[in-house]
Amino acid sequence: MVATTRVGSVSTERLRAVLRAYQINSDITEVVRIGGGHIHHTWSVTTADAAGYVVQELNVQVFQDLSACEENLRRIDDLFHLSDEQREITIPHHLRAAADGLHVLLPDGSAWRATHRVEGSIAPQVVATADEAVVVARAFGTFASALRSLPGDPLRETIPRFHDFRWRVDQLRESRITDRTGRASGVHRELLEADALAAELLGPAGAVAAGATHAVHNDAKVTNLLIDREGGAARAVVDLDTTMPGSALVDLGELVRSGASDRAEDAHDIETMEVRWPVIHALIDGFRDAYEFSAAEVALIRYAGPVLAVENGMRFLADHLDGDTYFSVDRPGQNLDRARMQFRLAVELLRT
Repeated sequence: MVATTRVGSVSTERLRAVLRAYQINSDITEVVRIGGGHIHHTWSVTTADAAGYVVQELNVQVFQDLSACEENLRRIDDLFHLSDEQREITIPHHLRAAADGLHVLLPDGSAWRATHRVEGSIAPQVVATADEAVVVARAFGTFASALRSLPGDPLRETIPRFHDFRWRVDQLRESRITDRTGRASGVHRELLEADALAAELLGPAGAVAAGATHAVHNDAKVTNLLIDREGGAARAVVDLDTTMPGSALVDLGELVRSGASDRAEDAHDIETMEVRWPVIHALIDGFRDAYEFSAAEVALIRYAGPVLAVENGMRFLADHLDGDTYFSVDRPGQNLDRARMQFRLAVELLRT
C-alpha cells in the first residue's frame, strides 16, 4: 500500500478520493506521473487488485465547459466501443462515476477524469523514424475517418475558435499591447517574425481550416497516441477533449509541425535545427492511407504544417507575454523557446 505522499503535483490521498468516486476502493500500490502534456496533469495508477487506470486532473481554466466535454466523450465512446465493427484504432474506456458522470469534482474545486489503462502500451514522445511516422499518421487518419460516421448533430465546441488563425493573430497583438509581464521589449525580433509569417499565411490558414465538416482530434501529435510496447502498432488515440468539428488538414498539419524537427519543441539550438523530410513525407503518406482528402484539400497539404507551426508559435509567444498562464512550463523562457522553434520550423517548411 502506498502511504499518503506526493507524486508530481498530486497526493495519493487525492487520487484515492477520485477512484472512490468511481467506486474503486482497492488500495493504491503505484503511482507514476505521465509527462508530455501542456494542459492537464496525468498519472498512471495501479491498485492492489492489479488493475490499472490513467487519472487526469483537468485544467478547467482551459476547458471551462465540462458539460460539452462530457457530452462529446460519451458520444465518441459510443462510436468506438458500442460498434460491432472491429476497429484498427480505438480509445481508452472512460470510467463512470457513481452518478454515471465521466467527471469527478473534489471539494477543493478540482475536476478529474479516469480511464482504464491500455495495458502493454506506451506513449512515445517523438517520431524517431519514417516507419514510425507512417504508423502514427495512419492512426490519426483512421481516427478522423471513423469520426465521419458519428451519428447525430456535430460535436460541441469545447474550446471556441481553437484553430482560428486570424483570432490567434489578434490574441498575440493584444498580449503585446497589454504586456502584463513587461516582456514585450525583450521579444521584438520574435514579434516581427510572427507578424511577417502570419501575413504570409493568413490566406492559406483560412483555407486549411475551412473544411470543418466533421469531428477531428484537433491536437494530433505522437504524444496523444498509445502504441504497443512490443510490436509498435498503434493502439489508442488519447486526450480527446479537443475532439470537435474541425479540418483533417489541421490534424495532418499538427502531425507535421510536431514531428518534422530533429530537435525538442523547446530546444535552444534552433539555428542548427534540421527538418526531417523523410519523416514529413511518411506522415503525409500515412495519413492519406487512412483518410481520403478532396482534391481541393490535397492542394493545401503543403501549407498545413507551416500554418500549424505559426499558429502554435503565436500561442506560445502570447503565453510568454501573458506570464505562462496557459501552457505548463518547467523553467523561465520555455514558452519563448517553443515559439522560436515553431517560427524557425515554419520558415524551413515554406522553403519547398
